[in-house]
This record gives sequence, structure tokens and C-alpha cells, in this order.
Amino acid sequence: MISAAMTILSEQTGKNQETMLAHAESPARVTMLLDTDIRKGLSEDEARTRLLRDGPNSIAAAAGRAWWQILLGQFRSIVVWLLAVAAAVAWITDSPLEAAAILVVLALNALIGFAIEWQAGRALDALRRRSKLTARVTRDGRDEEVDAKELVAGDLLSLTAGDRVPADSRITESFNLQADESALTGESLPVAKSAEAVDVSTLLADRTSMVYLGTTVRSGRASAVVTATGHRTELGRVGQLISEVASERTPLEKRLALLGERLVYIVLVIAVVVLAAGYFRGDGLWLMLEISISLAVAAVPEGLPAVTTLILAIGVIKMAKRNAIVRRLAAVETLGSTTVICSDKTGTLTENRMAVKEFHAAGGQRFSADEKREMTGVEFRLVRAGVLCNEASIGRMSTDVEKEALGDPTETALLAAANSLGTDVGKLRENAELVRDFPFDPDSKRMVSVRSFEAGTAVAILKGAPAVVLASCDRYLASDGSTARLDEKAKDEFMELNERLAGDALRVLGFAEKTVSPDDPEEPKDGFQFLGFAGLIDPPRVEALPAIASARTAGIRVVMLTGDQLNTAAAIARELELSDGGSAVHASELQGLEGEDLRQIVARAVVFARVSPKDKFEIVKALQESGEVVAVTGDGINDAPALKQADIGVAMGERGTEVAKESADIVLTDDNFATIVKAIEGGRTIYSNIIRFVHMMFSHNLGEVLMIFFSLIAGLPLPLFPLQILWINLVTDVFPALALAVEPATENTMNRPPRAPGSRMLSMPFLLLIGWQGLMLALIALLAYLWALDVYGEGAHSRTIALMALIGVQLGHFFNCRSRVRSVFSKPFSNLWIFAAALAVIGLQVAAVKWGPLAVVLGLTVPNAVDLVVIAASVVLPIVVVEITKVFIRHRLKRTVGGTAAL
Repeated sequence: MISAAMTILSEQTGKNQETMLAHAESPARVTMLLDTDIRKGLSEDEARTRLLRDGPNSIAAAAGRAWWQILLGQFRSIVVWLLAVAAAVAWITDSPLEAAAILVVLALNALIGFAIEWQAGRALDALRRRSKLTARVTRDGRDEEVDAKELVAGDLLSLTAGDRVPADSRITESFNLQADESALTGESLPVAKSAEAVDVSTLLADRTSMVYLGTTVRSGRASAVVTATGHRTELGRVGQLISEVASERTPLEKRLALLGERLVYIVLVIAVVVLAAGYFRGDGLWLMLEISISLAVAAVPEGLPAVTTLILAIGVIKMAKRNAIVRRLAAVETLGSTTVICSDKTGTLTENRMAVKEFHAAGGQRFSADEKREMTGVEFRLVRAGVLCNEASIGRMSTDVEKEALGDPTETALLAAANSLGTDVGKLRENAELVRDFPFDPDSKRMVSVRSFEAGTAVAILKGAPAVVLASCDRYLASDGSTARLDEKAKDEFMELNERLAGDALRVLGFAEKTVSPDDPEEPKDGFQFLGFAGLIDPPRVEALPAIASARTAGIRVVMLTGDQLNTAAAIARELELSDGGSAVHASELQGLEGEDLRQIVARAVVFARVSPKDKFEIVKALQESGEVVAVTGDGINDAPALKQADIGVAMGERGTEVAKESADIVLTDDNFATIVKAIEGGRTIYSNIIRFVHMMFSHNLGEVLMIFFSLIAGLPLPLFPLQILWINLVTDVFPALALAVEPATENTMNRPPRAPGSRMLSMPFLLLIGWQGLMLALIALLAYLWALDVYGEGAHSRTIALMALIGVQLGHFFNCRSRVRSVFSKPFSNLWIFAAALAVIGLQVAAVKWGPLAVVLGLTVPNAVDLVVIAASVVLPIVVVEITKVFIRHRLKRTVGGTAAL
């Protein structure tokens, strides 16, 4: 799939109908098609005309959601609408307290969700902020500085080191220009640019004849002609991709929506059946409507939206302590559903710095910068060459060379390696005065520095591509310090070594030296003595390897998406043990693929190299079409479309662009892949805690429904009124839910595969579990109510016993819901909030019967000592029954593979 080319159409020039790919055309051809003078540039009048016709050089803004749209979005859930209907019915039937209580719950849930999502969806604003800059142009033969927004196609630009490129442009002249394109293409090293045209099919990252909006000039200077502005630039195309990505609902949001739909049918069936049964039995219509409302209130999980939001919010706080800042609340749980992580390489899996991995002296010695030993004379001469043929600088008082060196990443790495090996870099340079240097030339691929060590003598030090350096040498430095002849056989052996190092993704530099006259102004071309090689790499993060292993154990596939070369990416993947039988794919292999063909490739590949923003977007989309839940990490402009398309976008906080951060759901403050895996563990724990709450809430609500239903069928007085049912739900849901929200991860959290993307929150086994446990709670509470009716008769006292017995069975079952397998007596104090929640429930119920105003509203009386014994038995019985069943479950799981991964 070829990234969108720099197309120059009539829409840009208004004069030429021919489509031209600027990177593949000569400078003369480009300027001719753009109708501009390569020396004088455009005239001021022509520039104004083109600006009026083509528009400003800026990224068009996309209309964001208004605050009221975000607020209304909090009410999309069917469960929320179901509760709203219940509140309306309660109000119509003269039950304003019930209606008010339900509406308060809904309002709190909406306000929390609104506050969390207020800052989302501003990626295009960040794109516009990034593109505000000025430009040096030539118009009417005069050099001037203009607002970059006023640039038009055909303008002549002057670029120097440190400049941000103001528009996509074709280079007409280059003087050692190197551009940092990492934010756009993902390429970790500066890219050498030239005026030479490249092949028409060349991918974006390899178009050395072009410079692009949003990138930076690292060194050198150049002249260029603007070929595209505004939304026609590659950066503008990224903005269009972002605006075209629809916001997808998270797996949790989808599951809750499905759950809400089912609840609508359940509540309607319950209400209709009860209403019809009572009416045909001869009970009054309004009485049966009140009873139906009671059952509906019991069945509706009014705490589900609010408590789910609270569990997610607590998860957000815990994840922030783990260096993961959540921008979208529901995204927390999505991490736990992740089946594929598409990770950027540079800075996420690697350290985003160049480092010398190893030196290879010409005499055969191999040594690394990490070795703490004294160097031999031969080794020292190789390291010295890396210090002296080097344009990077350090302060005179610098103590930390690696952090304080300024310059090209490769050259600062050579200084850091020398420092690690015990070389005083500053003193070495002071004792070797620079006579003259011949800077690195991308065409010749070499650099020469002439240094004076003592009066009257000088040494020319050569650094460059291995083949170029070896071609300039006729001898090499042997291991004993003597000089050996560099014949063809020796050259072949050195080139074989170079190829082996390059195959390991090392950037290889060759070094040589020769004695010259300090007065000779000419660049030495040959007659050098070969000293050896230095192999450099952006080293993998130490934490990345165990993190990837942990992800693999958890059933998560890690895929690398990078703008780097294929061999570099593949070697890093091998070092991180990422391959796992998967393939490495060059972006050129994706050209023209779509549908099933593309899905087959992304299903087996673990590395994608030289990918463009469009490629990343399509890869993520293909994975999603294959049923994967995809997390994408990124830091650059090039990552923004994929971040927004992903189920969960993860941006880097330290080095990430604003565009990436605004497009992401989660921002990592430490840019560490290991943090992603920790966040996934947190997401799985949060989902497990939500399931614990759903287990508790649904079995509790089902117990309430069955208790009322059985009472009705048996002809008993109504045991609970609607407001009492709502009180039970709020008391036994909120505080226990908060305690379950901080339930710690189990030791097996990351030892089981992720949930299937299409799995249901309420699976059939889970429904059966809720069914029999809800029936158990109803029967125990109903027995207590029957006892109360027998002792006290119909009235407030019996309803008080019914209410407190129902709270009692739910309180006991609250402890059961911590695990479907483990005993309540296994690690009982691992979460002390469980006991705090239980005390809160007890305290609130004591207040309900002791505090006069609340007791009157709820219609309760104070229980006596015998009543308390019955209520206490209601607490204990559910624990005893469920503990017995868990014994059989654990016995069965011991004989089942993977049984230890159960909840």
C-alpha cells in the first residue's frame, strides 16, 4: 500500500492538469510544472493569487463535540433509559421519593462520565498548533520571512539546521541536509536528503528528495520548492484520517448495552406476568400495578451504571500510580480485553537512543562499552578514532557525557562509549588539536578529521561506511600493534564481519587513520590503516523482554509497527523474542492488498517495517476485522490515525506529540512497554471486579424479585414496598461495590488468555450460577418473613424482618462473590475494605431503624433480640451453602487443565 504521494494537480497550481509525483521528478521538471522561477521564485502578486485560490497552509479544523453533546452522550445506555422510565412510572403513581432517588443516581453517573470525557477528541486542534511557524522564502528575487500559513505551491524555501519544515517540498539543492522524520514516518535516525529523484514507487520514509511539514532539519542546509500545502500535505492527510475514524464503543460499553437490552425484556415479562396473574386472581388493577412496579424496581440494576463508573474511576486512580494516565474512562476495562498489542519500536520497545553495542578491532579483538577493564593500545586507537573524528560536542565541565553530549545520535553514542571505557573525552580532544575536517558527505559516505598530536605531525582519521573505509585502506592494525597488509582476502573477511553485524541490526561504522602533513589542505583519499568497526544500535529496553514474555503468557500477541528498515526491526524482534514463529513484513508487500488477503498477512506477521500512517491504520483495521481487540502504542504524528482507530490507543507521555496524546485513550508517563502490560493486568483485574459486582448485584436483585413473586403466588402480603426495595439496592450495592473495586489481582490474572472479543458478560454458566444463588437468597429471606408473619402478623414489624433478612442474606453473599472458587476463608484479610463495607451496610441499616425520620419514610420498626438472631442466621446461611458448593468446584478444577486460572 503506497502512502499518498505528493500530488500536484490543477487544484494546487490551477494551470497543469497532469498528475505529478514530485519525489520521482527532477527539480527542473517540478519547478516547470509549478510555473515558478528556480532562482527568483514566485512574484508577490502570483503568491497572493494562489493563496486566494488554494487557501492557507494550515490544517482544517474538525468540528468537535459541544459540551452538551458530551453530557447527552452519558444517557445513551439502555439501562439508564430503563431507570428513567422506572422513575417516571414511580412519579405517576404518586411515589416521588422513589422517582427522586433513581434520578439522583442517574445524575451522579452522568456528571462523573462527563467530567472524565471533557478533554477528549481534540486531535485536529493539536495538528493545527503543531503547524504554526514561519518560513524563509524567495519572492521576486528577494529573500523574506513570511507566516507559514501564507506559503503556496511554487514558493522557494531556504532550510537550515533547526528549522521546522513549513510545507511538503521538493529539494532542489542540498548541502549535507539531514532531517528528523521520526514524528511522521517512525524512522529513528536522521535521514540524509538530496536533490536526486527517487523511484515513483518509493515509500514515504525513503523519499530522500522530499521534506515534509511537521519534520525538523537536524543538520546541513537546502533549497526546496513547495509542492503541497495545508490538507494536501502528508501531515494534512493524517489529519483527514483522524477525522474519518469513527469513535468505537469499548467492549465493556458493548457488553453493558447488550445487558441492558436483555434487562428490558426481563423486566417487561416480569411486570406483565405479575400484573396479569394478580388481575385474573381478582386483585385490584392499581394494587397489581404497584406490585409490578415493585418487581420492576427490584429487577432493574439501578446501581449498575453508577457503580461501574465508580469501579472504573478507582481503576483510573490506581493506574495513574502505575504511570498510565487514562483519558477515557471505559478504556480502562478495554485493556483487559486486549488480544493484540501493536507497538511502536523506537522508545517503546527500545530506549530511543543510539549506543555502541560492540567494537571490533582490526586485529580480531571484540569488546563492548560495558566492559570494565583497561583497554589495550590497539583497542584504544579504535575508540580514540571514534572520539576525534566526531562533530558532537560536550561542555568543558561535563561529567555525564551520555546525557550532555550534543549532536548527531551516532556521534554522541561514540563519545558515551569512550567515556564508559575510561577515556577522558575532553582531555583527549584538548591534546589532539583539530587542524581541519572534511564533514560527512552523504554521497561519499565518509568523514575525515585531521588532528595534530605534536608539533609538525598530524593524523588524519577516517570514519564512514565500512566498504568506503576499507576501499581507502591498504593495511590494517594487527592485534600486536604492528601493521599488516590489507589484501583482498583480508578485505573480504572484514566485509563478511560487517555483513554479520548488519544482519544483527547494528549500524556499522568503519575507522582508519594515516599520518599526514598538517599543512596539506587536501582531503586524504587513500593510504589509510584500517582500525576496525563500531556496531551501534538503539538498544532494547531492559524491561521490554520480560514484559513481552508476560504478554505472551497472558495470550496476547505483540506486533511491532515501525518506520525502520526491515533487518533492523527483525533483529530487535529476535532480541526481544518477539518473533514466536511469526513473519517480518516490509510495507511494500502490503501494496494493493485488501480484504482477506490483507487479513491473512496481519494474522501471522509480528513485524511490519517501513510502514506509513496509512499502513498502520489499515493494519489495525484488518486486525479488528479479524475479531481482535487491538491496543496500539505510538508517539508521533504518524501514529495518530492508528491510535484513534484502535480499540485502545496508548500514547507516550515523555516524547509523544500532542497529536498522538489527543488521539489516545491512555497516556504512559514513562514511555515504557512494561507499563502497558501492567496496565493490561490492571484492566483484567478491573473487569474481574466488575464481574464480581454483577454477580453480587444480579443474584441480589433476583433474590428480591423471587421473594416478592413467591409471596404473591402464595397469597402472602407484599413483603416490601418499592422505596424499601430501592433502599436495599443502594445500601447493599454501593459500599460493597467500592470494596470489590479494590479487590487485588490474583496470582493467575496474567496466566490465562484474554476474554474472547465476542464473549457475553452473562454467559450461560454464569446465569445458572446467578439463578440458583438468587433462588437460595430468596428462600432464606422468605423463611424469615414467614416466621415474622407467624409471630407478628401482617404489618410494619414483619416487613422490617423481611427487609433486614434480605439485607442479611445479601451481606453474607457479598463475601461469597469475592471468588467463585476460593473459600471466603482463603486470604480473608487481603482486602480490608471488604470488612469496612460490611460495617457500613450494618451501620446504615441500624440508622434506618433507629433514626426516626428515616424509619418513618421507610416504614420500619426496631427489631428485638430474637429478631436479631433470625437476621444473623440469614447472614451466615448463604456463606455455609456456597462454601459447600465451592468444595466440589475446587475438587473438579484440580482435574481440569487451566483450572487454577478460574475466578
